[in-house]
Amino acid sequence: MTISSGAATRIPIDLTDEQLPAVLGEALAGLYSGEARLPARPGGRQAALAALNAYSGKDYIGRNDLRGHVSRLSMYLRHGMLSILEVAEHARGSMRGRDLSEFLRQLTWREFFQLVLAQEGERVLKNMEDPKSRVRWTDALPEDVRNASTGLPCADAWVTHLVEDGWMHNHERLWFAAYLVHWRRVDWRAGYRFFREHLLDGDIASNALSWQWVAGTFSAKPYFMNKDNIEKYSAGRWCRGCTAQCPFVGEYAEIEARLFGGPLDPNPAPPNMRGTRGRR
Repeated sequence: MTISSGAATRIPIDLTDEQLPAVLGEALAGLYSGEARLPARPGGRQAALAALNAYSGKDYIGRNDLRGHVSRLSMYLRHGMLSILEVAEHARGSMRGRDLSEFLRQLTWREFFQLVLAQEGERVLKNMEDPKSRVRWTDALPEDVRNASTGLPCADAWVTHLVEDGWMHNHERLWFAAYLVHWRRVDWRAGYRFFREHLLDGDIASNALSWQWVAGTFSAKPYFMNKDNIEKYSAGRWCRGCTAQCPFVGEYAEIEARLFGGPLDPNPAPPNMRGTRGRR
């Protein structure tokens, strides 16, 4: 096949896995950063179908736990190797009860984000709604965050997982986004760009609008967590033996007051997608 990155480059079709990184890395020079390497999961239609057929969806209802049975199909959906319809059809044939309903709900969120992108275009890269609190964000991603050297074992693990694997569990994504936006006061767009650099499943719609959901610019209120939440759903993975001064300690009301200056309006008038007041 021919891949164009300036001048046309002829890529042999019989490359081995050992040869692929160097050859494709040279052909795509300037289009990526870091070392050229194969992803942790194989790509392609056949690999996608194999992953889909192997996924039973059992205990998906516990997906918020980092040990939960998530599907890891998002990469294949992102790159068009699977369609939402065939994933939904597989789920209906192999899953039951709350596992099925929750799985389909998550697929629906993905489809909803795609529809918002189709309707709003580049507006998804701007605040869809006014922030729900008075905030002042900085534009740049802090170097200690980028380099996984914040001193917080959990936050540094989230970044390391992202960079090394090109993937993060959904709960890790929420925690990291909340840490960056609310505790470090960094604009959600810096996090969006960081995810786009590394996530194998980082499509524009789900990535941007999920960041906005955490930031409170596409949701009724910002998302944030506390240490108890992290410890519970990670089985204490990073909390045991942690000697850092944890910024997440406290009850939710206490943290809300620290981050936002007081309790947020629990029933704000719902802004529409044009950023004005009214019904959606």
